[in-house]
Amino acid sequence: MKIDYTSYKDVDLKGKKILMRVDINSNIDLDKMEIRDSPRIRALVPALNEYFKESAVIILAHQSRPGNEDFTDLDIHAREIEKHLGRPVKFVKDIFGNQAKQAIKELKLGEVLVLNNVRKWDGEMAKYKSFSDAENTEMVKALYPLVDYVIVDAFGAAHRAHVSIVGWPKMLAGPITDKELNALKKIMDIPDKPMAMLIGGAKAIDKFKAMKYNFDNEKLDYALCSGLTAILIFEALGKNMGEPNQKIIAKDLEENKSMIKETYEKYKDKIILPEDLVIDDNGNRKIISIDEAGTYNTTTGDIGPKTEEKFKDIIMKCKTIVANGPPGIFEKEVFREATNEMVKAMVKATKEKGALTIIGGGEMGAAASMAGLANDVSFISTAGGAMLEILSGKDLPMIRALREKKVSK
Repeated sequence: MKIDYTSYKDVDLKGKKILMRVDINSNIDLDKMEIRDSPRIRALVPALNEYFKESAVIILAHQSRPGNEDFTDLDIHAREIEKHLGRPVKFVKDIFGNQAKQAIKELKLGEVLVLNNVRKWDGEMAKYKSFSDAENTEMVKALYPLVDYVIVDAFGAAHRAHVSIVGWPKMLAGPITDKELNALKKIMDIPDKPMAMLIGGAKAIDKFKAMKYNFDNEKLDYALCSGLTAILIFEALGKNMGEPNQKIIAKDLEENKSMIKETYEKYKDKIILPEDLVIDDNGNRKIISIDEAGTYNTTTGDIGPKTEEKFKDIIMKCKTIVANGPPGIFEKEVFREATNEMVKAMVKATKEKGALTIIGGGEMGAAASMAGLANDVSFISTAGGAMLEILSGKDLPMIRALREKKVSK
């Protein structure tokens, strides 16, 4: 996948009217109809103040998807942005109709306007055969002529070929996307070696395929496998990991068993599997061997101390470390230890060895934040799903659109 685009920094936005497609999908208290907390809004506000204060900014975004309880209008998002921004933010309950078009025409420099939830338009998530089909939609035809530039900054939805993500004739990458892609370029082009991937959490087969892709392309030196990916490999190799573990990966195992075994045999010296695991023993951590997993027949929620030390030793040998998923079920305190230890090891590798350390958001990003270490690794991605697809070598729709529809500098 070629990462090539024009960013918001490459053009003069002062005095311009810009449409920003952002990702401010938030956790909503449905009883109070308030946003509980939105890291994405908190990330957006500094950019509005730092880079776009002398522009007229129209925000286009989504909240959830049709059928979900939190599929709401974006008036509460506008209020939340206003609260953090410290200046008025306008909202119209319209996306590209007459009300929206009039509000855009009247918008003055320094003002911010939030349009309604773009997914309330049926055409947003329809399947289009090509980018040109997405361009030829009523929303693009209505909004694009009203603005000077379109900035696409919804990196969390980079793997979605939705109209508001890929349908604009010309596009700029926004601050969050620019930062994400600059970090990921360093591992997608020619990473400093040795390189290790710490693999854990859910989406086991997707993470296995990302690992395989990076081994096959000679980028990866070590895969530190934990969580469901390790369970998947153990089961493919004939180990009994217990029914609760088996149930979760059964379908992936059935469909991919021969590929998993073949890949493991090819790279077994580089695929590092757990030597011990942890189960919940009445709220306490009980260390068990791999062979005992079937005997105890319960969920194994973390890696044990031997595996922790092995993983940490390898992390300290590497110049590039990418973490995509925690080694334990981080939501439960009894299974949190190894995740915290891996974050600390990545921080140590950054500070003492100058390693490039990237965390794919989610639980490991939360662990780094909770420990006050979020600023001590090289980069924490805001979008684990998009990052995983990039690591798998996929050409994400948003990145392809930014490449093919670059604004001339």
